[in-house]
Amino acid sequence: MALNVVPWAGSLREDGWSSEEMKVRDESRKILGLPGLRVAATCVRVPVITTHSLTVHARFEDEVTVDRAREILATAPGVVLFDNPAAGEFPTPADVVGTDPTWVGRVRRSLDDPTALELFVCGDNLRKGAALNTAQIAELVAGEFTAR
Repeated sequence: MALNVVPWAGSLREDGWSSEEMKVRDESRKILGLPGLRVAATCVRVPVITTHSLTVHARFEDEVTVDRAREILATAPGVVLFDNPAAGEFPTPADVVGTDPTWVGRVRRSLDDPTALELFVCGDNLRKGAALNTAQIAELVAGEFTAR
């Protein structure tokens, strides 16, 4: 695996999809509360110590601007916007190891769809994994109940 990239992770599922690709789809739908969310993923093994990285093509109902997306991402809790490709600044797995936030960069408008953005996302899967996410979601839910 060293010095290589393998376009496969998980076990074989129906129609050539891997279990990890189906997990990305199912978990995205569940976390966002959007059971019909269209998600297509290709999971690739890259020899890094920790972190998960994603290229994301996000399509919205209306036209979206990169500036507005950057505003939202820059103020989103648990997100670090690290996005200045001209200066060589974008998230990489090496940047995010040992950190809790999800790092986002390479935010750009889709070349062929004014309602879509392309971005790159990295997170330390040992720190910002299921346990931390669960604790943070529980804190948000508890906050909603105590605010009533």
